[in-house]
Amino acid sequence: MTLFVRCLLGTVLLCWAAKAVQAQWVVIHQDQTRRDLNVVFFVDKDNGWVAGDNGIIRATHNSGGKWFTQDPKVSGNISDLFFHDKEEGWLIAGGTQLLRSTDGGDTWDLLYQLEGENKDQELYSLAFPDKKKGWLVGTGGLILHTKNGGRNWEQQSSGTTEELVHVRFVSDKRGWIVGGGGTILFTDDGGRHWEPQRSGTTQHLYHIEAHGKERAWVVGDNGTILRTTNGGASWESVVTGTTETLLSISFANEKEGWIIGWNGKIMRTGDGGRTWVEQESGTRANLYGLFARERGLLNRTKQVWAVGAEGLILRYHQR
Repeated sequence: MTLFVRCLLGTVLLCWAAKAVQAQWVVIHQDQTRRDLNVVFFVDKDNGWVAGDNGIIRATHNSGGKWFTQDPKVSGNISDLFFHDKEEGWLIAGGTQLLRSTDGGDTWDLLYQLEGENKDQELYSLAFPDKKKGWLVGTGGLILHTKNGGRNWEQQSSGTTEELVHVRFVSDKRGWIVGGGGTILFTDDGGRHWEPQRSGTTQHLYHIEAHGKERAWVVGDNGTILRTTNGGASWESVVTGTTETLLSISFANEKEGWIIGWNGKIMRTGDGGRTWVEQESGTRANLYGLFARERGLLNRTKQVWAVGAEGLILRYHQR
């Protein structure tokens, strides 16, 4: 290697290190109610929502500069929320109700409620890869599927009675579910068949993230981090040294991702999840919800948010 090349590589590494040092997490807002926030979601750089306990929803139209109240008229905790665009969104409230908004969250209508043989179960997570097809998952291995935007639901066979905590679809055919006892379920036919995948752990799994057909990542109890590069045909455990409960994982692209968890734990990867480094969150509060996306084709700006206990809203700044 020539002296010039060595100097050039050194300069690149120094610039990367300086950029990493400048990146930081900032608590940009704490809700006056101090209610726990469980989920955060943005449809673009300006428009986003946070939601949590006792039916709390806050929305922003200026990238978190100001948050205003939306009232879904429910008293139960909101465990999951997703918007397809600036107008249409869905949320799970009280573990039994699915609500939909068609006006950006200004008003919410009850779309579905657990009843009959499922009335004693609880819903945790939802996925809508398009406006028509969606999935709900919950306790007792419950999987529900809709083909008409949530007006009607049919049960799909999960093959398990484990608690199913989170569902993620990358298309209207291909998706994963994770949950209790190290459960990972996979479908490539829209849920007509759900196949168990070997996670290699019995830890409780809380969240799965996926990019494309092959790459996915899972987090759970006692610092559990799993990754696959072959669609889940095999999962490998990533050891980081932490034993904290890890609750959510999100990637801005196939390389850069974040994990959050209890006691303000935040970790970041820049190599597709092979290695993770801890970042200073500025809080010891439990963090529950995470959102990361890459915006823009030219400057590839990272938009990363986290929410948690006592109404905390954090944003990742890279100056």
